[in-house]
Amino acid sequence: MTSAMMARMPAGWLGLRDVVRIARGGARMALVIPEGGHFASTVAAARLRGRSRVAAFSVHQPLQDLVAELNAFRPAVLAPYASIGALLAGEAEAGRLHINPALVMLTAEGLPVGEYARIAAALGAKVRTSYACNECPFLSCNCSESWMHLNADWAILEPVDEQCRPVAPGEPSHTVLLTNLANHVQPILRYDLGDSVVLRPDPCPCGHPGPAVRVQGRAADLLTFPGPGPAQEKAPVTLAPLPLATLLETVPGLELFQIVQAAPTTLRIRLHPAPGADPETLWRRIETRMRDLLARHHLGHVRLERAGEPIQHSTGGKVRAVIPLSATGRDPAGSRRP
Repeated sequence: MTSAMMARMPAGWLGLRDVVRIARGGARMALVIPEGGHFASTVAAARLRGRSRVAAFSVHQPLQDLVAELNAFRPAVLAPYASIGALLAGEAEAGRLHINPALVMLTAEGLPVGEYARIAAALGAKVRTSYACNECPFLSCNCSESWMHLNADWAILEPVDEQCRPVAPGEPSHTVLLTNLANHVQPILRYDLGDSVVLRPDPCPCGHPGPAVRVQGRAADLLTFPGPGPAQEKAPVTLAPLPLATLLETVPGLELFQIVQAAPTTLRIRLHPAPGADPETLWRRIETRMRDLLARHHLGHVRLERAGEPIQHSTGGKVRAVIPLSATGRDPAGSRRP
């Protein structure tokens, strides 16, 4: 059942021209996945690994090694984690990655809407993604309007508030409850995924009749700081991850970032500059924007640190853009998404 449901996604994404292009490219498929562990991506790779046209590449290896291996393999279909897809697009823009995939299937993470267009242009490919999790790998697939359409005949997704009460379409939820109707061995009923989503309130212009959502972020990524002033008056101040992430997504020359709350009043920022970007200029831009945002939230006492270490991937290979203090020192991704 899972295989049949997941087959819906590429079947709905590809036109005749795409199929012909994949065939001309040898129908080779490259999976960029974590090594070991019980993740949906590694399980899928194990099932496909016996096929001569499918190859798995480690998400944990140095980027230059991954680029060299992909150049040698020349995939017609590329399936990386979304953050890795963004990095590979940068390598293509810099002239180091020389592949010509017809389809790029991004998984595991969300990206700013503009990033999907950048990856498509850099790799010359159709880019598609989905919102899913280990508990329901076939949960949804995206459309041309950048909405995630749910496979509502086999899965139920309920946007709810903090008290698990239904949230109206068009309003961000606090979390979302998942029921997997296809899993008869281990029933999953109203499982709390911890994601904030918005359910589309009107029919999607793409023509798909099913319900559609957009993922806003994870409720567990909220950053909480002690407020300014005397200790007895320090009401905590909480920031959602979305304003921080969208603030840095538009910084010119910044390809990838990670904001880590290293202490109650310290934010440590890990950077991956775009090819050709000046790191010093980039940091000054980021620091200015971050300080302006913090000041607007009465958090001028929060200290910013420029990290020397690279962006950290979890054992599952994902990049978590914002890591609150409660998660510091643990698995940076901490997500259940495949």
